[in-house]
Order: sequence, then structure tokens, then C-alpha cells
Amino acid sequence: MKKLAIGALIMLILTISFAFSQTCVDCCTGDGCNGASANSQTLNIEDCIVKINDRTVKSDVSVLKAFERGEELDINVEFSSFQDAQDVQVMAFITGYHRGDKFTEDIFDISSTFDVEANVSYEKTLTLRLPDDFKLSAGDRVKIRVEISDKYSKSFIKEYNLKVEALENNVVIQDILLDPSDRVEAGRGLFASVRLKNMGDNDEEGIKITTSIPELELRATQYIDQLDSDESTTSEDMFMKIPSCTEEGDYVVKTTVDYADGDEVVTKQTTIKILADPECHVTTPTQGSDDKTVVTVPGKQDVIKGTAGTVYPIILENKGFTDRSYQLSVGGLESWATYRFDPGALVLLKAGESQTVYLYVAPKADATAGEKVFVVTVETAGDKKQIALTANVIEGETQSPNGGFGINLGNGSQGLILGLVVVVVLVVIVGLILGFNKAKGNEEEPEQPGQTYY
Repeated sequence: MKKLAIGALIMLILTISFAFSQTCVDCCTGDGCNGASANSQTLNIEDCIVKINDRTVKSDVSVLKAFERGEELDINVEFSSFQDAQDVQVMAFITGYHRGDKFTEDIFDISSTFDVEANVSYEKTLTLRLPDDFKLSAGDRVKIRVEISDKYSKSFIKEYNLKVEALENNVVIQDILLDPSDRVEAGRGLFASVRLKNMGDNDEEGIKITTSIPELELRATQYIDQLDSDESTTSEDMFMKIPSCTEEGDYVVKTTVDYADGDEVVTKQTTIKILADPECHVTTPTQGSDDKTVVTVPGKQDVIKGTAGTVYPIILENKGFTDRSYQLSVGGLESWATYRFDPGALVLLKAGESQTVYLYVAPKADATAGEKVFVVTVETAGDKKQIALTANVIEGETQSPNGGFGINLGNGSQGLILGLVVVVVLVVIVGLILGFNKAKGNEEEPEQPGQTYY
């Protein structure tokens, strides 16, 4: 009898212990759960509210909240506990999704640890991003789990089903592929191609892809005629030549995609390390300099007194991305020469264009022989370049030191004029020969009675 009584008492104690072990409350539910470890303060959730992008969500409901594929989700969790707890963390994650065999941070977020006091409300915000490549054909729902736990007790978990929808227009840049992939030497070429995927409902036409290195003002463009919904494609290689004297360092490579008739724009960027060219000495540009404009001029020219003058070809290049106007002027030759610009002193150049302006310099009659230095100024918005030119004034009116005909027109123009003179002389000679032959033939032919001459 004593053994039976002791056994019954043990069973009663075990039953009471088991009943008390089921007293904690799960997050946002009244269901029981296993709670604390022995001799510890444990988390015992009293109340919790979950909002996603400021919209309150509930589990196990028939009306789902809809979100867009690729959308970033701010998950706000507010809760309180019946008991104090230490080292509490809040975690949110998307289940049933992976990219290949690699874990992605986009679908998981967790707070740092913090302590909780009983009957005090706490709020934590986590961020997840719905996958761009979430396959709607396999189902349009995704499950998000929110977990609250401390270092001792069992976790409190709540699940939320969201409806995922596709945007009408949603082209995603999946990758920027560079060749060389991570570093290139200055003066060498860089190839770039872009991997795109159309995650929208609409097929897209006329997609414009622009890849650039903004700091170097380099860019290249490609077009994709059509990209159907849920299809991927890789652009053709786009080539950019790194300037020879580029300073060594890391540079941003930016890709911009315009589509839907220019109404939609998406960008992505990566970096490339540019190595210094060992054969180039990099100098620090002076304040106010601007490499968008390149001016090419000849060296010293001979000018002959008593002639129409000498031509200085001035080549202007607009290497910027916008159209520019240029104003040309001359200083330092008014006392010994006259000048004019052809076609004019004001030049308009579109981005990437170049044009040659001819400066005609004619020495005055009283100009002294010898070398003269004058300055040509080229001005545009935010830029001003001054170039020193040299003229070698020579006495004489008809013969130049180089054997010309009194006008030094520069290498190109002089050759053209000389060629025309030679052609004219040859034509005159041929005409004289033909005329003499005809006259000689008429003298040898006997006169016929009654022949009339016209």
C-alpha cells in the first residue's frame, strides 16, 4: 500500500508539472508552447503587431496583401512580454526560395540582441526584398516568417502569406560583364556587356543600354530590338578606350537602361581598377582646364611680304557630351599684319564633332623681317585656351624661300594650288600643240576651187 501511495503521488506531481509547463503564449495567438529553461528569465510574448510597408498583415486569412516582384519590404514588428528577458532578437526570412546553391541576404534579416522588460512595448524594423526572378508560373504566393526569441526559451514564430504580382514594365539588370574583368591598364581598351531580364508582363522593344565611366567621360551604347516577358538576353560588347594618362585608381562603371519609350530607367554599377601607363607621365591639370576641347595648330610658318598671306589651319574638337560654341580671336599681330578667319570666328560644334578654321595672316608693307609671336584665343563655356603661334616674316614679293609663287598656304593648301597650276599649264601646252598641228595641216593641203572658209 505504501508503494502504491508513493507512486500515485509521483504521478500527481508529474501531471501538475506538465500542466504548468504549457502556460506561455505564442506570438499573436492563444496557442500553448514550451517555455523557459530552469533558473532563467524568459520571453513570454503578451502582444505583437506586424506591418509590412506600413500595412498590417495577419496570418491564416483569406484576404492577402499584394506586393510587387522585386519590391523591398520594410517589416515592422511591435511586441511586449509578460516577463523580463535577455539577449532577445527579432528575425524575418522568406522560405522556399533560393538562388542556385547560394544563400542570399535579400531574403533574410535579423536584429541585434537587446534586453526586454516585462509589460514594455518594443519595436524593430527588418528589411527583405522580394526576388526579381520569383516565378509566377509556379505560384504567386510567398511565405514570410517572423521569429522572436531569446537565448533560453523556445522561439515564437508567425507566418504570413503574401501575394506577389509582376509589374507591367520591369526590365532588370542582372549583371555587368567587363573584359578585362577587374583591372585594365591606361591606354588599353575595355569591353562591357550587360545581362538583362524582362520581369514585367509586357514585351519590350527598343531597349537602349548605355555603359559609361563618368569620371573619365567615356560611354558606349547598344540597342536591343525586342525582349519578351520572362526572357533574358546579353548585349553585344561595348568598347571604351581608357585615356593613356589616366591616373591609377578604382573607377565606377555605370550602366543605364532606358525602355518603354524612355518612360522607364534602371541603373546598376560596378567598379574597375585602372592601372597607370608606365610610359605616360601624368601631370596635374591647372585650375580651370577642360579636356573636353582639343585644339590642334601648326608650328612656325613662313609669311612673305607683299603676298596675300599665309594660312594657319586650326583644328577644333568637341570631345564633350553636349554641343558647344567657340569664339576665336587673335592678339599680338595688329602692328605688323592683318588677319581673317575662314569660315568665321564663331564655330558651333555638336558633341564629338571637329572642324578646321583657317587663319589667314598677311604681313603689312612696313613689317620687319624675322620671327613674330602672336596668340590665338579659343573660348567656350567654362573653358578658355590660349595658343602661341610663330610667323617668320620674309622679304620679297614674288619668290618665297621655298620656291613658291609668293603665297605660303601651308602644306595642304600649297600642294593643292601647285597641282592646279601644273594642270592648267599642261592644258595650255596641249592646246598649243593641237593648234600648231592643225595650222600646219591646212598649209600643206592644196586649195580647192570654190571652197568656202567659215
